[in-house]
Amino acid sequence: MGVGRALLQSLLDWAEASQPIEKVGLAVFSDNLPAIGLYKMFGFIEEGRQLKHIKMGPNEYQDLILMYRFV
Repeated sequence: MGVGRALLQSLLDWAEASQPIEKVGLAVFSDNLPAIGLYKMFGFIEEGRQLKHIKMGPNEYQDLILMYRFV
């Protein structure tokens, strides 16, 4: 549908027009491959991981990938 792409483009356009903003960062679940692909397409790179950062259920955790891009 392109909604995520449009929202991300709008955010980056706004950030580029905002003088004090130099870096945009985000966190994404490590298994959300479509979102990770979208972010990489927009030039985001992995900055780090937060291992087992979100508890999903008993003995079930999810890693977060931290990504950034300079504008």
